[in-house]
Amino acid sequence: MIPRGVVRARLVHTLRAARSLLGGAVEQGPPPREPYVQGVTASSAVICWVSEGPDGGVVEYGKTSEVGSTEAEAWVSRRHAVALAGLDPGSTYHYRVEGVGGESATGSFRTAPVSEDSRFSFAVVGDSGSGGKGQLAVAALLGRLGPDLILHTGDVVYPAGEERHYDRRFFAPYRHLTRSVPLFPVLGNHDVKRSNGAAFFENFHPPRDNPRSTKRYYSFDWGGAHFVALDSELYYGDGDARPPEQKAFLEEDLPATRKRWKIVFLHRSPYGSSRHGGDERVREDLEPVFARHKVDVVFAGHDHVYERTVPIRGVTYVVSGGGGRRLYRVGKGKHTAASAPKHHAILARVDGGCLSLEAVEPGGTVLDRSDLEKP
Repeated sequence: MIPRGVVRARLVHTLRAARSLLGGAVEQGPPPREPYVQGVTASSAVICWVSEGPDGGVVEYGKTSEVGSTEAEAWVSRRHAVALAGLDPGSTYHYRVEGVGGESATGSFRTAPVSEDSRFSFAVVGDSGSGGKGQLAVAALLGRLGPDLILHTGDVVYPAGEERHYDRRFFAPYRHLTRSVPLFPVLGNHDVKRSNGAAFFENFHPPRDNPRSTKRYYSFDWGGAHFVALDSELYYGDGDARPPEQKAFLEEDLPATRKRWKIVFLHRSPYGSSRHGGDERVREDLEPVFARHKVDVVFAGHDHVYERTVPIRGVTYVVSGGGGRRLYRVGKGKHTAASAPKHHAILARVDGGCLSLEAVEPGGTVLDRSDLEKP
């Protein structure tokens, strides 16, 4: 058997030889970008970055800072998304990449636990991508909260999801988080305004274990929770897929899981009482599915406020659109349990049969707290 180190050396040599054939041509695209973690599951992860010039993407990784294992792409590019597989659940991995700023860049991440009784936390944030003071304040809050993963409810980058805005309005504000904490996004209406979301799909690499899943909708497990990401823009002209296809995915995915908690996130909420209010198309098509398959919580954005409903047919709906963009006037409808026009993030803690939710302002004030329990 050829030693792993020899295999790596041969592969890197081949990739860099291919680079030399490019004649030094500079690939167009975003500026160099530090590594960030995507698509983390119990056994896999994707390490992404943008190098200064075309290069072979190589990731060294392992359970200590000495790393020891290597994975590489089989092509030369400036954009890199190297998939790591065969990882151990609930374990910390260190990684190192080259080609960013002329030096090695390092980071670490923790794979998802598999035990039903695992304790973990996740944050929820949405409508963030303005690059302004509000977004920076919420980003700093997320760093202090220290979640194991982050759900983003859409409108990642304003005004139209263009690649040229991604660095200042996404990667710069969250650079210290995304190096170690996986962020799982969904498409918002602003993310698909230009090129039907092309930059979103270039930059994000969610898990796609289900054969029916796409980058528009997907699912994954973390401890005792099953998460489902949906694309509400399919109802408004996001033309690369159709609502019936997504609904078929959902109808198969939800009853297949045996996890205690079922959590859905999307951009347009079926229920809400601020400027946009509950989305009738989403509510008519998906709310019966959520109720029938006993979803516990549905997180959404779109309205730039915080709002939580009372359980509706057993499902709690939470709007978290206070990630940094200009706030809206808050509403209060017949289903509203709590609401506030504040920049915030939600910190959710899962501890076996208890799921606690806290909406927290950047200064640390808790706007709302709710506890869900089940056997």
